[in-house]
Amino acid sequence: MSVQQQIQHLSSEQVFSALQSSPKGLSDEQASGRLRELGANSIEVRDPWRLVRSLMRQLTNFFTLLLFASAAICFVAEHLQPGESMAILGWALAGVALLNALFSFVQEYRAEKAMAALRQFLPPMVQVQRNGKVQKLLAEELVPGDLLLLREGDRVPADARLVAAEGLMANNAPLTGEAQPVALSSAVCESRLVESNNVVFAGCQILRGTGEAIIFATGLRTEFGKLAHLSQAIHRDPSPLERQTAHMVRVLTVIAVTLGVAFFLYGVFSGRSLWVNLVFMMGIIVANVPEGLLPTFTLSLAMGSLRMARKNVLVTSLNAVEGLGAIQVICTDKTGTLTLNQLAVNRLTVPFTSKDSDSGEFRHRLLQVALLASDVHPTEQGFSGDPLDVAIATRLQQECSGAEGSFDGPVQFFPFDSELKRSAGLGTVSGEQLFAVKGAWEVLRSLISEIYISEQEICRVSTRELMRIDTILSELAGRGLRVVAVATRRMEEGGTKQYSQQQLERELRLEGFIAIEDPLREEVPAAIASCHGAGIDVILITGDHPATAASVAVQCGIIEEKDDMSRVMTGDVLEQSSDLEIQQALERGVRIFARTSPAQKMKIVMAMKSLGRVVAMTGDGVNDAPALKAADVGIAMGKGGTDVARAAAQIILLDDNFASIVAGIEEGRTVFINIRKFTNYVLVSNGPEILPYLLYVLLPVPLALTVIQILSIDLGTDIIPSMALGQEPPEPEAMLQPPRSREFHLLSRGLVLHSYLFLGLLEALWSLALFFYVLLAGGWQYGTDLASNDPLYRSATGIALATILLMQIGNLVGRRYRVHSGLDRGLLTNRLLLLGILIQVVFSWGLLYFPPLQKILGTAPVAWPVYLLAWCGIPLIFGADYLRKRIFLAT
Repeated sequence: MSVQQQIQHLSSEQVFSALQSSPKGLSDEQASGRLRELGANSIEVRDPWRLVRSLMRQLTNFFTLLLFASAAICFVAEHLQPGESMAILGWALAGVALLNALFSFVQEYRAEKAMAALRQFLPPMVQVQRNGKVQKLLAEELVPGDLLLLREGDRVPADARLVAAEGLMANNAPLTGEAQPVALSSAVCESRLVESNNVVFAGCQILRGTGEAIIFATGLRTEFGKLAHLSQAIHRDPSPLERQTAHMVRVLTVIAVTLGVAFFLYGVFSGRSLWVNLVFMMGIIVANVPEGLLPTFTLSLAMGSLRMARKNVLVTSLNAVEGLGAIQVICTDKTGTLTLNQLAVNRLTVPFTSKDSDSGEFRHRLLQVALLASDVHPTEQGFSGDPLDVAIATRLQQECSGAEGSFDGPVQFFPFDSELKRSAGLGTVSGEQLFAVKGAWEVLRSLISEIYISEQEICRVSTRELMRIDTILSELAGRGLRVVAVATRRMEEGGTKQYSQQQLERELRLEGFIAIEDPLREEVPAAIASCHGAGIDVILITGDHPATAASVAVQCGIIEEKDDMSRVMTGDVLEQSSDLEIQQALERGVRIFARTSPAQKMKIVMAMKSLGRVVAMTGDGVNDAPALKAADVGIAMGKGGTDVARAAAQIILLDDNFASIVAGIEEGRTVFINIRKFTNYVLVSNGPEILPYLLYVLLPVPLALTVIQILSIDLGTDIIPSMALGQEPPEPEAMLQPPRSREFHLLSRGLVLHSYLFLGLLEALWSLALFFYVLLAGGWQYGTDLASNDPLYRSATGIALATILLMQIGNLVGRRYRVHSGLDRGLLTNRLLLLGILIQVVFSWGLLYFPPLQKILGTAPVAWPVYLLAWCGIPLIFGADYLRKRIFLAT
């Protein structure tokens, strides 16, 4: 075995020998050699080219390359025939491509924050002994064998084995997730490394005492470093939206390029000029690619993130806005998420019943005696001290404030000892001098000589009574309660002698039990019921006892029967199980993982993902970071979480409340539904943009729309209406449907058919009908060509463009609701929708009758009756779509 594996099993002398060090520390020469060999005490793996590769990846995806290629064609076309504004079009396309790539790059750059947060957990300067002298060094300069000097408040810079300890206690919560302070010792320990109390770990904090420890692991070789490296090395899978967007871009790219190249070749073989073929190919590509769609995605997600923030859900990655709505499983911890993380007294009982005592006098005395063994102080906000002591003081103040008696506080107090598992105090309660002890029943059991039954009856202890009490306490624990035993011993009056705790802890009388609970958040049961109604599984992962975990799971609705232990798996079983066995357990219905370490969350996440599920994971500690990164959606706690967990997560709960996750899920589902709405809306205009080019190459007719006019739709008038659809409120059915599967495509067959072959075709036919009406009314004959600056041609293209813009108003209103008309929600409820409609109306008028806009778009006016015919397209497209809904979608 390696030194790291054996270090806790060795004596102090053996540790020095194994690490080739001494009680005087290393020499400067030894330290320099080891630093050269092993490297700095740093958890960061620097990759100077990572960000460059990230940027290049964004600049070389399908969508970006297609836009850059289209821009290049525009520049070539401008060179072949100057003065046609093709260069302006080229710069516009290149700008859109560049902005999209840069935005995606910025989103990946946030990963840098995770390592910055991890570095904050390691101290910059530390005290060590080298050459027999105390020195201050940078933490990065530490090496195995250095003798580290520890004191209260220090953050540990590396994994080290204690060789001297005096009253030393550490908080290992950043590493283990357990908030209970750990008493440390330099004695040999036979447990596993992370459970050893003779080892201090990097990133953890010294709460009190002093000590000396010899470093045996630095940098990435520490337990902290392993977690940091694992978190950094884990590659998060693309989010559901990223997968959907990539699929859509591939489909649209293939369609655009295939059509463009095919008709370019057709034009070449049919004898058309190179200039005409280039313009035509450019038009086909631009018409097939909705240039404004991805920027609208970004805006919709950003607005969704703002709405989530108002619900205490902070989003650090925009794709997680929609990703939260796609999740199928939530893996949640208990404390602070399902519960309030505020201890409260649930009941006060006499030894032979699990029910509350009916005597107010008994309850008052029991609480007073318990406070005698507590260290709690009144403040303006209530009380300060240990959470258990504060809960007892609060209950006494709330329930027994009117009872007779007094409490003057302990005259001698013995703090809680993690090894003894109890605290004690000496003082006066109602004029009676008492020694009081409170702590775990299993450690007080052997010290009890008398048992309180009632005010009139005190009995001597016997095995039978003790077994009866054991049974009662098992029942209370099964209800999810933490039980504290309280015992006393009467002292002589007026004594001022100072006693040791060992002298006083004998001949104790058991006074009663205080049952403590961390109350469930009031809104959690309804939130979990909402999850189940939405087809989302909820899995509880906790370090608590299985009975306690099952009790909490029943209270909040995760499972129905607390005695159904087939739904529970413990950490020791999980540790020995293969991934396949965990998957089988999940499929059998296991929904509770008890007595688990936060490090085991990773196994649960990977098992779930192997089953094809979209997983959300909650966490708050450093050791939660790998699981948060591996999950489809990582959710960190904003109040009680560490910076490392928050940096690894995509979602941060500002109130640490499970109900906020459910609110976020509803918002995420709404975002995806709205993305479907405006994707459908945007693709409808592709139909009337594509058909003119097909007619142009197949028939001897003028081109009904120019490339600039197409871009005025895609990058102009469609943006605000799309944003308006992205702001639509949740539909009533949003949380009544099961999560969509991973195979569900944003660009589904039904959406494509509806966009192109129904509404798109309708827009195309009506706009082309008015285009040819204007041409024929102006004297044009079939087969003749028109110059691009011919007033008749400019008027015809103008009315075609205006018709498309106006028909998009009917399309916009219809897209608000999948089943209903869209008018039933009221247009005034969405002001951005009204703005979008106004823009389309004003733009449709301006491109026909406002000279500056006519010049830019190459249009000319038409007679007012013709313009009014274009307005008829609004009820035409809206009515046809509503009729489809009534026939095919009505229930």
